[in-house]
Amino acid sequence: MAAPQRHLSPAPAPPAALSRPHLQEVPRPGRKLLPLVGWAAAISVVCALFALALVHAMIVNRQTTLDNLNQELEEVQAANDRLRLNVARAEAPERIVAEALYRLGMVEPDGRVYLSPVELGEGGLSGGG
Repeated sequence: MAAPQRHLSPAPAPPAALSRPHLQEVPRPGRKLLPLVGWAAAISVVCALFALALVHAMIVNRQTTLDNLNQELEEVQAANDRLRLNVARAEAPERIVAEALYRLGMVEPDGRVYLSPVELGEGGLSGGG
């Protein structure tokens, strides 16, 4: 038993199109603008990403410069600390006495005499004649 075959007939044309042959279909104006908006948005996104990458590259460059300056600052501070230590050692009284005795050939005195200041009268030095 074979199933009966159905033949589909083409859909009839709408009566409005047949009765008005002077009318024609006009494309919508928004349809042409949509691809342009899409391209503009894509180009804007690419430009924004490029600008973002450029900003990140600048940040990395500045951070590298800052790290180098910090390292140089630490080295200079360490050298400054070493120099301050050398100055403190050079100003130590024990080192000065040792330099005077051994290098310069000075001798320590047998006794120390301390002088006290004398107040002068109105006439200046007296006893000079």
